Amino acid sequence: MIKINSFYPTDNFTRKTWEFYDDKLVVKTKSLTFEYENEIKYEKIKVIRNKRMVNLGWLWVAFTTAAILGGVIIGLDYFHVYNPAIQIIEKAIAILVLIFIIPIFHKDEYYSFLDADNNYLTSIKIDNKSRKSLSEAINLVKNKTKIVSEVYVNNSLPNTPPVYEFTILDFPDFLSRSTVRFYEDKFIDVEKSLAEELTTVIKYDELSGKTKTAKMGNSNWSNALCNWGIFLGTISISLLVLFPKQIYGNWIFLRLYFGGLLLLIPMFLLKYIKSEILLLYDNNDEEIFWTRINSANREKLNQIIGFIQKKVSLRKPKRAKKKKPA
Repeated sequence: MIKINSFYPTDNFTRKTWEFYDDKLVVKTKSLTFEYENEIKYEKIKVIRNKRMVNLGWLWVAFTTAAILGGVIIGLDYFHVYNPAIQIIEKAIAILVLIFIIPIFHKDEYYSFLDADNNYLTSIKIDNKSRKSLSEAINLVKNKTKIVSEVYVNNSLPNTPPVYEFTILDFPDFLSRSTVRFYEDKFIDVEKSLAEELTTVIKYDELSGKTKTAKMGNSNWSNALCNWGIFLGTISISLLVLFPKQIYGNWIFLRLYFGGLLLLIPMFLLKYIKSEILLLYDNNDEEIFWTRINSANREKLNQIIGFIQKKVSLRKPKRAKKKKPA
């Protein structure tokens, strides 16, 4: 039996255990609010995917702690409670808040098992200690079932140059940069940002050839607004507690703070600006991939659509012609 453990302190102190037996995978979940055990038969697993992403839960932990700290300080001031020992505790908590922010800049690595319809069965967060165990577990899974697709972040791209290639930048999505490369049998989307790294591989035989265009706003501006507001409030409260004499009445700090608040206005408005997007559909007539259309890639995307539809038509079996009755 191969066993992998993982701990999620920001998610109600969740502990997850993956136990790989000879015939099945058992996933055990236990937290302050939830306890569950699930069995996954190996034959259900058909796809393995890997990605890296940050845990933004630490930002919420830092903000919640800072908000409670700020409320306590306001309450103590209201009742005129002044005590040197309390001030030391307040500063210690403010330092703890800043420490909570540090893990946000670290990307955790996840390996996911999916079924034939690309539905997620389970995702495993690993570290250097569990990496070897995961490698053994993947080999076990491969011996028990046929894996039709494996996609890893560190996968090397094909040695042959792509037929087409374009890049999409998404500033509100943590400065995301998505590079899509089209080859003879598939296309590969490599996405990297401050918060996530992942690779998507789609073979042309998964596509129906159907495409659509639509107009859509960028919802990532809402996420950016929320995260920036939380980050700004957390940092401001911590600095006010740690350096009250230096900050109170400091015009530089006030300008920076209110300048940060003013940024929330354009973030709120930008999400309503619509841009054109291109959607690709799979053989089940469901959206499988989409990308934004701009002046730089519009002509190239038209060529890519023709290229994909040609590849799809070559892979579809030709219908036999009906004979005319004599």
